[in-house]
Amino acid sequence: MRYQPSKDYKSNDAVMTPFELAEKLVKHFNPSGKGLEPCRGTGNIYRALLAHGSGAADWCEITEGKDFLEYDKRADFVFTNPPWSKLKEFLTQSMRITDNIYFLITINHLWTKARQKLIKANGFYIKEVCLFDTPKGFPQSGFQVGMAHITKGDCDICKTTYL
Repeated sequence: MRYQPSKDYKSNDAVMTPFELAEKLVKHFNPSGKGLEPCRGTGNIYRALLAHGSGAADWCEITEGKDFLEYDKRADFVFTNPPWSKLKEFLTQSMRITDNIYFLITINHLWTKARQKLIKANGFYIKEVCLFDTPKGFPQSGFQVGMAHITKGDCDICKTTYL
């Protein structure tokens, strides 16, 4: 029990995505339509979406008074690095407003029974996982970081790619 995490540990959810990585991920997944970046932070993913041609992109940022969990418009896709400590809430809200979710997360967050049950119960599945080396500035947890494309519909073929 000596190595158990402290119950008083507070997650640092303010982890900014480097612009180069945001650009690579947007280019790789090639989302189309009206997108939403629910955790704009310093704006790297949002700028990458705009540069990619998603001119209809919208954003939320709780520190600027736009709370994603209160967002009530539809979007063609959600593309973000969500707060990992609130992944369930962000996933649930994303499934309410879109059929295509792109989350940059530690991949272990997707494989819990509860997460799989939530995804399946809402008619979604994991379409693709894109893996890459953990960027500098990200928490070094020992877990693989990647971006998952979660989409509504029946599971046909799921794949893993590497950047």
